[in-house]
Amino acid sequence: MVGADVRQVESEIDESIRKMDIWNVKQDVLLARLLVLWRDGLELVHMLAAHAVMFQVEDGLRSSVGREHLMLTGVYQAIKWAMEYASDQGADEVSDEALANLILRVAAPYQMLVDALKLGAHDMAEFVVDQSGKALSVYEGGNVSGHDAAIVHLDQVTTPFRRQSPLVEDSDQLTTHWNAGQYRQYWQWLQALVEKAEKNTIMAQAAPLAPMVDIMKQPVVVEIPPPPAPLEAVQRDLTLTPEKAKSSLKWKIDSWHDCPLIQVGDRVFGISRNLLTLAAFDDYMLRVAVLNDPVQYEKVSGLREERMVEQCRKAFSAEGWVFTPHYRLVNPAKEIDGHAVRETGTCILQLKSTLRPQSPWEVHKRNSDVIEGIKHTAEVLPRFGESAVGIVITDGYEGDYATWKESLATGVAAATLADLDWIAKDPQGAFKVLAERAGIVEGSEPENLSERSVDLCGWILRFLDVPKPA
Repeated sequence: MVGADVRQVESEIDESIRKMDIWNVKQDVLLARLLVLWRDGLELVHMLAAHAVMFQVEDGLRSSVGREHLMLTGVYQAIKWAMEYASDQGADEVSDEALANLILRVAAPYQMLVDALKLGAHDMAEFVVDQSGKALSVYEGGNVSGHDAAIVHLDQVTTPFRRQSPLVEDSDQLTTHWNAGQYRQYWQWLQALVEKAEKNTIMAQAAPLAPMVDIMKQPVVVEIPPPPAPLEAVQRDLTLTPEKAKSSLKWKIDSWHDCPLIQVGDRVFGISRNLLTLAAFDDYMLRVAVLNDPVQYEKVSGLREERMVEQCRKAFSAEGWVFTPHYRLVNPAKEIDGHAVRETGTCILQLKSTLRPQSPWEVHKRNSDVIEGIKHTAEVLPRFGESAVGIVITDGYEGDYATWKESLATGVAAATLADLDWIAKDPQGAFKVLAERAGIVEGSEPENLSERSVDLCGWILRFLDVPKPA
């Protein structure tokens, strides 16, 4: 629960942001400069990542991933504020220092506050306000799995590189105005355009006598022209506009992945490297559909679950299992998404199709769904004998320490469709493999996550991985 004292802190911070002098700069000037800083920041963090890999700098990759997230979170929130607070009237100039302060010292920490308040509203965080010290402490509850720190540290590096499996066919009408095929066609069109815009290659060498190697293409701010007419609706839904930034959608657009294109005046721009990243896979297609047309998306979402069932059937049948989808039990009645049996035993599968989560609140919702599947599977397992194995299969989301708390208690792990082939070969050994992949080492001592603190508009925000003091 978020008390009145915490809401007063939130109100004070919001008012301080609204009164910032930077909103006296013309909106188009702010947006154009923020796009340039987005490009510059992306080049810098990618160079840091390349340096870490080339020179094997310990924790260098984790640091660069964290810096990228901080920069992108900050610049995107700053863009939304510029669309909401700035106008067509004002100054034509703004300093780099003012913009850097907005991005890194205000916008990025603000997102941490928003996430904490959202979790607190659902009793997942508690707060203590120190008015005299101008500090807001957020208590996140402490270690829940016994391995939280190990899981989180591993997730920090691996999560950005995991793939989702949307299981969507071109004919799926994800929104009223476009289907999956048109979404993919749009990105093919955009990819060809953006690749031509990136002209410079950044090179480096690991030592004075080592050969020069290509590191990356230098990102650019690229103007996006109107697409072919059948694809206009896709570009419209992918574009952040002042109208969206001022509407209730601003709370649902969690990151640049949802709206990677930015409207500046009557023109549309994007950052080349980010656009090419999104063009390479379908991970965020469903997020765009849900954001813009949840009613239509819901009509076709069931198709994905049946495709998951079919993938499970193929994988287990190939290893000699007799696979039965939608297996029904009686007395009491229960349904199992997948029941596989062969001479060596029985394997129970529970399937969960998800959207790729971006914010802590979305992670919580996905975790709740996965945990429900774990509990359901653990409840029915005893009805199949001691040798039966249960696994929850998702279309790409592996869960985190919260789901592992339930997995460790029940012996039912969560895996992804990408794991099906090796799980079908040896489901009995799957739990140990999945636990080790998550960073769980048997016998390791519980470790709390370190305290994090940031300054925001005169307040110190403290995030602590412990229960709230009595």
